[in-house]
Amino acid sequence: METTTVLVVDLVGSTRAIASVPQVRMDEMMAEAVLPVRRVVEELGGEIIKFTGDGYLTAFRSATGALHAAAQIVNLFISGRRLPIGEWVEGCRVAIHTCDTTRFENDLLGEGVVIPARMEKQVPTNEVYVTSTTVEAAKSAEFAFDLIGDLSFSGIPRPVRVHRLLAERYRGIERETFLTVTDLIGLNALAAQVSLTTLNERLRSWVGMHHEALGATRGRLRSVAGDNILSTHDSADDATDFLVMLDRLARDRVGTPVPEQAAATDPAAAAAGVTVVPGPDERLQAPFAFSAVITYGDLFVPDFGLAGPAVSTACRTLQALTPGMKIASAEVLRQLAAPREEFGGALPPLPDGPPATYHLFGIPDGGGAAFSGA
Repeated sequence: METTTVLVVDLVGSTRAIASVPQVRMDEMMAEAVLPVRRVVEELGGEIIKFTGDGYLTAFRSATGALHAAAQIVNLFISGRRLPIGEWVEGCRVAIHTCDTTRFENDLLGEGVVIPARMEKQVPTNEVYVTSTTVEAAKSAEFAFDLIGDLSFSGIPRPVRVHRLLAERYRGIERETFLTVTDLIGLNALAAQVSLTTLNERLRSWVGMHHEALGATRGRLRSVAGDNILSTHDSADDATDFLVMLDRLARDRVGTPVPEQAAATDPAAAAAGVTVVPGPDERLQAPFAFSAVITYGDLFVPDFGLAGPAVSTACRTLQALTPGMKIASAEVLRQLAAPREEFGGALPPLPDGPPATYHLFGIPDGGGAAFSGA
């Protein structure tokens, strides 16, 4: 027997979502949904005991660690319910109980495991219910709780006193996050040349490329604002892998034909040096040329989109870049597991901007200045 804080997390609406997608899509959706949960648990000293079909049974030696994990997991689903592959998950429910448990092979046994499993069914979406044993074991100065009351659960002979973790204080802030902001070149010019249907198809394809790259590199699409798309990543390596893959996808997909009479020559195609052979009375759209910035810092996460100094700095930096340039801050490079050949030397400081140092991704022919004002 050992004293353990058991955390049960259940994905709300996953069964309904799974029923509406093909088998391959289902596998991708569940993998993307549970990956952030697994990461948070492991980073805060927890152990994944087993996957329960639509969530996890986990164990922590520290009640404090379990409570921090619960707050972060709920915040993940509140701040971004759409998964990188594009599907929606309504949210999650978390139940926590500190108790004596018995290890049997790769499982936990005992009444202490049954209680959070039963309690989870009564937790509202994106809330955390905690038993009094966990409240007493946690560092009281770090957490606040509301008393729910004494609840009865099937198979448990006596009522259990339950509290709600006031996780709101943890919401709205994501610390030490890697942020990528992309800027699609030529979108405004194209909007004046083609039909709304054609423009919509191009935008959907561009967002779809982000979903594809993020799904393969463990990132999250957080906001689409015109020709800017904001994504977040858990590590510098994930952010770099995402940019490498997105750049490859953008180069591989030239676009669909559009009527010749609908548009003049697209400047972005000439800038990218792309030669295409359209059919009669057609021309091809320009390739998906884009600029990008990878930076690192704390984010504010309101109900919609992202905000904060890291976002503002990245967007201002994008505006000063020569179209097509892709850069990463020195802090991102510092946190890479190993040096990456995709990045060149340090660039001149951004005129009238923050004193951050940036490095060029994929040095262009001739190594021209990265900043329009340089």
